[in-house]
Amino acid sequence: MTKVVLYTYLGTNGTIVSPVHLEDVYYTRSYQLRADEGKLLTKDGKYFYHQVKVSEDDLENWSEVEE
Repeated sequence: MTKVVLYTYLGTNGTIVSPVHLEDVYYTRSYQLRADEGKLLTKDGKYFYHQVKVSEDDLENWSEVEE
């Protein structure tokens, strides 16, 4: 599983989501999870995904399983 940190910045005319961290700028952090080849991501064992965006608090609930 690949984890990419995403930073969300709130501007005066919208939001920006980027893997680039800007110092001294308020942000919220989330993660983009990508399953390795031949695998899928699941949180509950019922629904499966190749790629998901999850909050920092929800990160530990996700795991990778065989396709």
